[in-house]
Amino acid sequence: RGRLLTVINILLCVILIPVILINAAVIINSYMHPEEIPGVFGIKPVAVLSGSMEDTFMTGDLIFIKKTDTASLKEGDVVCYLESGQAVTHRIVKKEQNDKGGTVYVTKGDANNTEDQKSVKPGLIQGVWTGARIGGMGDFVLFLSSTTGMIVFIVCPVVLFLIWDIILRWRTDRKEKSRTEKLEAELAALKARQEADD
Repeated sequence: RGRLLTVINILLCVILIPVILINAAVIINSYMHPEEIPGVFGIKPVAVLSGSMEDTFMTGDLIFIKKTDTASLKEGDVVCYLESGQAVTHRIVKKEQNDKGGTVYVTKGDANNTEDQKSVKPGLIQGVWTGARIGGMGDFVLFLSSTTGMIVFIVCPVVLFLIWDIILRWRTDRKEKSRTEKLEAELAALKARQEADD
């Protein structure tokens, strides 16, 4: 039973520690670079909030974008950019030159009939879609990033883990104390027997 508890303890550590570290990295990144979508090692998770790209990916999916050199972008690439602080993930349909001679990108959602009204400047592009997505996981990530979600999935497990660890240590100490007391009692009884025999 003790071995099983140790295995569970180790598994909890293996699961919780990376989750906490990744979450911490994302939170720190979001404060250090508020103008960017937070991510880890250049990969940024993005929750899909609208159906403008169906059936490429669906509302509620979690997709992953990676930082890229915007000069390498081409027609057909699916990019994520910021518009009024909101993340939009649409497909590039055209590359154009603006009035100042700089490159801008015309984008469109796969499910939309018309192109997006505003062209996208390279500086607004957060990354290009890697092709990876997890169906329905976006809703969970949004909940996880909320205060309630962080309490439920980060704070509560850590607190429960600490309580469990304290109880486990207390039980181990109690067993050890009981064993020591039993050995001392046996030793005292043996000593008393020897004295009686003498």
